Amino acid sequence: SEPQSNPPGCRSVAIEIAHNGYVNRDDIVEDFVTRSLPPPSDIIRGDCLSPEVREQARSAIGGDAFDAIVTDPPYGIREAMSSEEESEDSERDVDVINGDGPTSVSPLSKLFHAMGQDRSSGKPLLKSGGRLVAFVPVQKGENLKDCLPDSNARKEAGLVMEGEGKEQVLSDILSRWLVSFVSV
Repeated sequence: SEPQSNPPGCRSVAIEIAHNGYVNRDDIVEDFVTRSLPPPSDIIRGDCLSPEVREQARSAIGGDAFDAIVTDPPYGIREAMSSEEESEDSERDVDVINGDGPTSVSPLSKLFHAMGQDRSSGKPLLKSGGRLVAFVPVQKGENLKDCLPDSNARKEAGLVMEGEGKEQVLSDILSRWLVSFVSV
């Protein structure tokens, strides 16, 4: 069969924090080409939690908010096995909440917070009616609801979850759920 054509004006931007030793950006472009898709307008090496990186992503598509965001946040597996140099970067992933000591904050919750900041400053990352689709890691003994950003984070980001999500079992102790949120 013939490859499907893309909708006119369909553009994408990739943000990847890992260096080329982990993620080869040339392979990303090649993957798009082999699927007859237009390559990303930009592949940014950076952290989507950085306002500058989010602004660079918006600029790559003309400064507008996105229609959709698809994300597969880190699960902490590579970070747990990383070198000491990399672990210094991951120390920022530990926050102190209510003075009770360090508590891990999920990458998706941090993204929702960043999106809330953009939204309150008048530069939303996602258009109204747009979708954020994410994989959410869930370990054995946890349930999806407890692994999602809390209601305050969802409200701040202007996102409402759609449906129940779909589970993909990765191992005896880890699943990831595909979940979708709509921007309101």
